[in-house]
Amino acid sequence: MGQDQEQLAKGEDTAPPVGVLHRKAHTGRAVHQARAMTLAKALRLTLAKVADDLFDMAMAVIGLRRETHSADNLDQVFPADALLLLMEGPQRQRGGVVVDQALVGALLQQQTMGKVLPAAEGDARTMTETDAAMCAPFVDALIHRAAGLPETEADRQLISGYTFGARTETPRLLLMALTAQNYEIIEITVDIDGGTRQGTLTLCLPHSEAVTDPGSRDEAEEDGASAAKPTPKKLTETVLGLRVDLNIALTRVRMPLRRLGRLKVGDQIDLGRCAFDQARVLTMGGKALGLGTLGRVNGMRALRITQTGQGQTHTEPDGDARAAVGLSPAAEMPDMPGADYDAAGPPEMAEGLSDLPDLPDLPDLPDLPDLPDLPDLPDMSDLPGFEDIPVEQEAG
Repeated sequence: MGQDQEQLAKGEDTAPPVGVLHRKAHTGRAVHQARAMTLAKALRLTLAKVADDLFDMAMAVIGLRRETHSADNLDQVFPADALLLLMEGPQRQRGGVVVDQALVGALLQQQTMGKVLPAAEGDARTMTETDAAMCAPFVDALIHRAAGLPETEADRQLISGYTFGARTETPRLLLMALTAQNYEIIEITVDIDGGTRQGTLTLCLPHSEAVTDPGSRDEAEEDGASAAKPTPKKLTETVLGLRVDLNIALTRVRMPLRRLGRLKVGDQIDLGRCAFDQARVLTMGGKALGLGTLGRVNGMRALRITQTGQGQTHTEPDGDARAAVGLSPAAEMPDMPGADYDAAGPPEMAEGLSDLPDLPDLPDLPDLPDLPDLPDLPDMSDLPGFEDIPVEQEAG
């Protein structure tokens, strides 16, 4: 005590060194992190309990990795040979879950046989709706139980409210349904039945919108700023917004393969009659979708559909409509003469028929005499080749 007072009297600093403070802060932070319930720890604890409660199955998390990916870098997250699940979340958000073949096989074996067999080479197969139905309860229970455990609000919002929606056959279909900007990728490596198998479960969850402080939101509303949260796009809007390429064919030309092989630069091909009002709409594979009228609107090529592939015919555009799409008068269909035909045909044909003379009545033909009866044929049973033919005899 006297030494401390003497140091204070001399003006010396009695504070501990900076290195000691850093070590104390680091130790305290490590103790807090060890006691804190992070999202990784919540998934570790929940996965083992869910497997035991639902299927009486021993599972343990032996590895967990978290990464943040943008929507443009999700191609490698969804392998084509795994079970791909679309998850429906709050506020129309959608996420994805990938269950690899080893984990799918283990869940199926435990539910059907009551035990898990070691994975063998050549077990790869195509995933089915049955696989999704038997794995979905495990995924739903894992997310539901782990959602309320993390301490931070960001982790709770990230995983809360997601349930199984549907199985997707290809990674492309699943990527089409994911419309958020950034996603949290959580890859969980699982040990199954004490080392019998190892599988992987991957969660792809969209980042939630930032939580706005109530005070700042009130101030923004008082200043006239809009605090509305953007509404995520629906799956229908995403699909309808995709680009589709179509081919428009004005005519079709047939030629022998020999002539086609002799074509060279400068040769001319007779296209025949090209009707702009009979343009055929084709897919990139050559399938016909319908007919339309080809024209121009605001300096750009345009096509007005007049008949669809399902046989639904729309009204043929009139002159004003043709002018609106920029069709020239040469593209108009000419009027056919004699369009108002009646049952007697065109007037010229009716006048020509009226000058023909009447045909005379033909005389009645005489009756033909009865033909004589044919004689009986001789017996030919003794000829070679007729021995096996049965002979019918008339009863006397």
